[in-house]
Amino acid sequence: MHKTALIRALVATTCALPVLAAGCKEEPIPLFDEQGTWVLSLFALEDGDVIGDFGSGLRQEKYMIFFDKEAKVVAAAACNDSMGDQGLKSSQCDLSKEQGGYYCRCFEYEYDETLMTWTEFVPKGQPEPPQPSEEDIAAGVVPPKEGVRIQLEEYSPETYNETYRYTPLPFGVFDSNGVTSQYVFQGRSEAFFDVTGCREVCGIAGEPEM
Repeated sequence: MHKTALIRALVATTCALPVLAAGCKEEPIPLFDEQGTWVLSLFALEDGDVIGDFGSGLRQEKYMIFFDKEAKVVAAAACNDSMGDQGLKSSQCDLSKEQGGYYCRCFEYEYDETLMTWTEFVPKGQPEPPQPSEEDIAAGVVPPKEGVRIQLEEYSPETYNETYRYTPLPFGVFDSNGVTSQYVFQGRSEAFFDVTGCREVCGIAGEPEM
């Protein structure tokens, strides 16, 4: 049984016990424990697209997000290249961390069961991210600084473990159109994100080493 499913079952069982029922307050249980690193594996950028992968090994496991539950901050890291391209289907991902190999975006977030809201903030010294046009907003795009609602669901649990779909991501994050784009993330170790440098950029660098 998945860890989150086990937690749900335990809460349901505890609240069902007659002796404890009077003092049991049901709390919303998130779909999964978000803490740590999640790597983008599959995506569909436009409405009607069939969900698929990058089409190149150059870009696999080079686009990822990191959640800090305590700070309520999520950092998004997109693989950059020597031409300044971060596209999921076009970046060559040919730069090291020291050369600016990842483009970082930072969000405060709230999480309620199968829904997240990401609200963008731009750390001092970081460039302003692309903003939706008036035409985009008329089509339903929410400017990331206003808070974007993201629907979550478990993805193909009979095939994958700890894999979840986000619809959409905020405008411009991993080429998102901000309305219908879909992204499937798989869990990795927290240290997997270190190569991006985006934890430091977003102010979630973690505890100093002793």
